[in-house]
Amino acid sequence: MMEHTPLFIVLPFFILAFMLGVFFGRKKNEKKSSLSSSFPLGSDYFKGLNYLLNEQTDKAIDVFVGMLDVGEETVDTHISLGNLYRQRGEVEQAIKIHQNVIAKPSLSLAKRNHALYELARDFMNAGLLDRSENLFQELIQKQSHVTSALKHLLSIYQQEHDWDNAILTAKKLESASNKSFSLQVAHFYCELALISKKNGNLKEALKLVKRAIGTDKQSVRASIIEGGIYQELKNCKAATRSYRRVEQQDPVMISEILEPLLTCYKELKNYKEIESYLDHVLKKYDGITSTLLYAQQLQQSVDDKTAALFIVDSLRKRPSIRGLSFLIDISLDFTKGTAHDNLLILQEITNKLLENKPIYHCTQCGFNSNSMYWHCPGCKSWSSIKPIQGIEGE
Repeated sequence: MMEHTPLFIVLPFFILAFMLGVFFGRKKNEKKSSLSSSFPLGSDYFKGLNYLLNEQTDKAIDVFVGMLDVGEETVDTHISLGNLYRQRGEVEQAIKIHQNVIAKPSLSLAKRNHALYELARDFMNAGLLDRSENLFQELIQKQSHVTSALKHLLSIYQQEHDWDNAILTAKKLESASNKSFSLQVAHFYCELALISKKNGNLKEALKLVKRAIGTDKQSVRASIIEGGIYQELKNCKAATRSYRRVEQQDPVMISEILEPLLTCYKELKNYKEIESYLDHVLKKYDGITSTLLYAQQLQQSVDDKTAALFIVDSLRKRPSIRGLSFLIDISLDFTKGTAHDNLLILQEITNKLLENKPIYHCTQCGFNSNSMYWHCPGCKSWSSIKPIQGIEGE
C-alpha cells in the first residue's frame, strides 16, 4: 500500500483549499446574508478535519472534494487534488477528479485545457496510452500546452515502438522548444533500419541508416548498423569504412567494432591492415579488447608464449581481470605439475570474478548490464550506455 502523505504537509493545504473554495463558492451570497451565515463550518468539514488528524488523508480528500463545487475560482484546487492522487499512485481517483472538472461547461477554455492536460497525464500513468495520446493531440490542435504535450507524445511513441510518429513528433518538438533532438531521431531511424533488415529488405535498411547518419553525424549506432548491412551485402570494403568511422564519432566505443572490422579485413585478405589498425588502437587508446585481439593475432602468427609475454607486459602497464583470464588460459597449455594446478585454481577464481559481471554502464543513471543497450532501460536516455572502463572493464 502507498504510504500516507505526512500530516504537516497535507493539513495546511487542505484546510486552505477548503476555506478558499467555500469562500469563493459562496461569495455571491454575501450581499444576501451575514458573513457568519455564508461561511459556516458544517459537519462535513469537521469530519474531514478529523480524518486529517488521524492521518486518513484518502478519506479526508474525498470529503473536501465533495464539499467544493467546481467553478472558475475552485478549479485549480480540484486539479491540484487530482494531481496529488496521481503522485500517490491512485490514478483512478485522479482520473475521476479531472474528468469531473472537464464536465463543467462553465469553465474558461484555459482552465479546461489545463484539466485536459492533467487527465492526459493520468491516462499515461495508468498505461492507457491511446486515450492519453488522443488528449495530447487535442491539446496540440488547440495550441495549448504544446511543448509539454509533444514531450509526452514522444515518450508514448517510444513505448509503443511507433518510430515513424516518434520522428514526426521529435521534429515538431525541435521547432516548439528550439532544442535539438537529432540524437533521438537518428536512433528512431536506426530502429526502422533494423526492422527492415530483419525483414530482409537490406536496400531499405541501408537507406534508413543513411538518414540516421545524415541526421546525426556522430551516431555510432548508425555506423555499426551500416557496417553490418554492408557485410551482409558482401561489400566488406564499404563495411570497413563504416566501422572505422566510429573512432572519430566516439573513441570509447571502438571496442564494439573491432571484431567485425577485423572479420572484414580477413575477408579482404588484408592481414597487414589488421596488424596496423590494432597497433594504432593500442598505442592511442590501450583498451583490453584491442589488447586481447592483438594477442590472438600473435598466437596465430607466432606462438602462445609470445602472446603470453605480450599480455604480461600489458598487464604491468594496465591491470585487467579479462587480461589475466586470457593469460591463464594460454599459459595452461605449456605448464605442468604444481604450476599447472595453481593456474587451474587462478582460472576458477578469475572465472567467478568475471561471471555475471556487467561490462556496460549508463553514464546518466548508473544502470549496469552485460548487454549493450542503445536506449537505457533505467533512465530511458539514448546513447548513454558505454563500456565499463578500468580493471574490471575495458
